[in-house]
Amino acid sequence: MNTLRDDLRDLAAQAPDVDLAARAVQGARRRRSARLAGVAAAVVCLIAAGSAALFRSYEPPVVLTPPDVKAVPLPAKGVAPVEQLYQEPCESPCERREWRLVARDGAVYTFDADPGPVAVTPDGRRIGYFSAKQGTILIRDLAGGKIWKAPIDEPEKAFEGEYALRLSPSGLRFIVSGWGGRKEPNLLVDVERGTSSELKKGWFPVSVADGNGPVVLVKPYDKITQVWVLGRKPFTIQDFAYDFSPLASDGRSLARLTGDTNQRPREIDSIATIDVLRGGQEKARVRVTGLREGLNPAWLGAWVSEHQVMVIAVPERVRDGVPAAVYAVDVRTGVSSEMFAIRGDGVMVLPGVVR
Repeated sequence: MNTLRDDLRDLAAQAPDVDLAARAVQGARRRRSARLAGVAAAVVCLIAAGSAALFRSYEPPVVLTPPDVKAVPLPAKGVAPVEQLYQEPCESPCERREWRLVARDGAVYTFDADPGPVAVTPDGRRIGYFSAKQGTILIRDLAGGKIWKAPIDEPEKAFEGEYALRLSPSGLRFIVSGWGGRKEPNLLVDVERGTSSELKKGWFPVSVADGNGPVVLVKPYDKITQVWVLGRKPFTIQDFAYDFSPLASDGRSLARLTGDTNQRPREIDSIATIDVLRGGQEKARVRVTGLREGLNPAWLGAWVSEHQVMVIAVPERVRDGVPAAVYAVDVRTGVSSEMFAIRGDGVMVLPGVVR
């Protein structure tokens, strides 16, 4: 079964050395959703350990099969941080489906959102989603119940195609992007300051910091990838890359999934860490070890400690019956620790990652 990277590389191979970002991002995201529905989930996901433990070394829990818990409507406040959000699959057409919000205290809630981007902050305490009625992105604090309205006006048609929402740690600064629809927004929004700015189209959001912190976007071509830290000149990675983490706590380390570029089909089995403030200088490259048999690295998520990043691993073949799972992986050694299994067989969103 092809990975997302293989799908994108196949697309690139069909054209000369030109800017393929618009086609690659749009087409690959569509195929990614179809592929994940056939494996474990149409997932773009990641998780984080809570704000107090975000940069401490992660200690793996005993991973147990979660019990069936009755879902209740999401209350206005008093909700624990999110472990994962998911939608069950449905037969086409299905324009509207409710979300299941699984909290870290084990509670399960139903949550209704309009079609469009949904995301969770790295600490799991806030969610961002599109409101068709208000024509904007809303940021909701689950514990306190406060809701912030983003200073943008976007119609439903902005999210008719593919889309992404990348939240900062507080959720109050973000990039919202869309491809393939009648309108293709690519906006950097600061909710607290009440500002928004248009970004160059074709650049995919990777990392957004709070305040005046760095913003990172990437643009894949056929054999290279450009990485752009806003305010700096883009630099080039001599590899086709799509799956990145956000910046680590040091504000400069960025991880990406990779593998042997000479292998066909290419197997993604390693993590490379680069320094974005030194032109992409590679700091480390390690092979991921310790995943359950039958699982392969598929996406990266937030950093759960100074040296550990989230890896979402999915089964090679759906018939194997192995559930997708989330791991904490040490970028210095490649050693992984399982955190929890992914629920559901449909769309999935976990804290800190773009959907």
